[in-house]
Amino acid sequence: MIDVATLRAHAHARAAARAPISFAGRIRDRRIAGVPIRRYRPDSVRPGAATVIFLHGGYGIFGDLDLQDGWCRRLAGGLGREVVAVDYRLAPEHTFAESLADVLAVADRLTSTDERADGSAHTVVLCGDSAGGALALAAARQLGPKAAGLLLTNPNLDLTLACFDPEQPDGPDLATLSFAIRAWFAVDDLARAPRLHLSAAGLPATLIAVGSRDALVGEATSLAHHLQRASIRCELVGIAEAGHGFVSDAAAAEQVIAAAVAFFTTAEASRD
Repeated sequence: MIDVATLRAHAHARAAARAPISFAGRIRDRRIAGVPIRRYRPDSVRPGAATVIFLHGGYGIFGDLDLQDGWCRRLAGGLGREVVAVDYRLAPEHTFAESLADVLAVADRLTSTDERADGSAHTVVLCGDSAGGALALAAARQLGPKAAGLLLTNPNLDLTLACFDPEQPDGPDLATLSFAIRAWFAVDDLARAPRLHLSAAGLPATLIAVGSRDALVGEATSLAHHLQRASIRCELVGIAEAGHGFVSDAAAAEQVIAAAVAFFTTAEASRD
C-alpha cells in the first residue's frame, strides 16, 4: 500500500529545501474560480502572447504550487509569458475528472472576454509535466480553439501502462504509478484506464519533450506520430541522457524553453 500522506510530506519538504531561482517579475498566489493558483508575470511580456497554464507532476496524488516553482519561473522568464500554475485536486480524495474540472475552471476564466480591455478572448498554452501532461492534453481537447498549444514534458499518457518500458533506467516508480492511476481514474483494472496517446483529435500545435532514459518515451513518441499523421504541427524533443523529472536540471530546462520559444512563436503566427 502506498502511503500518500508520507509522499506528500516528502515532496513538500524537498520543494521547501530548494533555493529559489531568481525571477525578474512578480509572483503572487490567489484563487481563480475558487481554485488556488500561482501567477508568474515577468517584467517583459511578449505582446499578445498566450498565457501558459502549468500543471505539475506527482503521479496525480501529490504536488502543490511549490513542487515545480523553479520550472515555472524558468518558463515565465524564458518564454516571456505569464504562467499560471494550478493547484488542482488530487487522488485518492478526488478523481481525474475533478482535477480536470479545476483546470478547465481556471482556463475558462483566463480565456473569458472580460480578461482583455478590448473585449477579445485570451488563448492559453497548456503545459503539463508527467501526470500533469495527461491533464493538459485532456484540457486542450475540451477547450478547442481557446487552446493555442500544448507543451508536454515527460507526459504520462498511456494510463494502462502498456507503453511503460521497465528497461529504461530513469522512469517514474512503477508501483507508485500503478497505485496512483487506479486511484485517480477510479479503476480496479489498469486496462480500463485511458490511452491518451493514441489520438490527435481536438489537439492544438504540440511540443513534446522527453528524456531518453525515461520509461515513458514510447507514449510520447506515439502521440507525436498520431499528431503528425493528423497534420497537426508537432515537435518531439529528445533530451539526451535525461530521465524523468529532467525539468529540474537547468541545462535541460533551457533546451526545452529554447525549443518552445521557436515552436510557439511560429504556431501563433500561423494562427493570426
